[in-house]
Amino acid sequence: MEGGESVFIKKLEKISDGINTVISNIGMVLFAILIVACVGQVFFRFALNHSLSWTEELARFCFVWMHLIGASLLIESRGHATVTIILDMLHGTARKILDIIIELFILFDGAVMLRAGLVLASKSHNNLSTAMSVPMSIINISVAAGGILLIIQAIVQILVLLMDKDYA
Repeated sequence: MEGGESVFIKKLEKISDGINTVISNIGMVLFAILIVACVGQVFFRFALNHSLSWTEELARFCFVWMHLIGASLLIESRGHATVTIILDMLHGTARKILDIIIELFILFDGAVMLRAGLVLASKSHNNLSTAMSVPMSIINISVAAGGILLIIQAIVQILVLLMDKDYA
């Protein structure tokens, strides 16, 4: 790898790591809210004999957001569930080409999620959630947010693969 390309890749990876750090922190907050909502619901239901109507919905919203934005965290580490029988047989340029094709599929998936999420959010803005009465566009925009993050991470990985001359 040449000096300029190496610096560019390091900058891309630094940006990717920064995004991953922010998403990880958001995910931790969402997970904490989810746990508190679930524990609170159990406490109110069994200790106080009074069921809260909104905790399940809050937990569900946090769960959806956490998973849709968190999916992008696994792209850099290639942590998504895969069947690697073909990948394991390939090396060098063939492996690099297949890895780029995989990242292009992730990019396409992110684009579909972005478009569908925006359409879904715009069509559901006037619908309110049952228990918390918040616009459903707040939960539905999570699909678009997850799509944007997939697109960003896939582009970073494609550029890294294209510029890495030593990739095996």
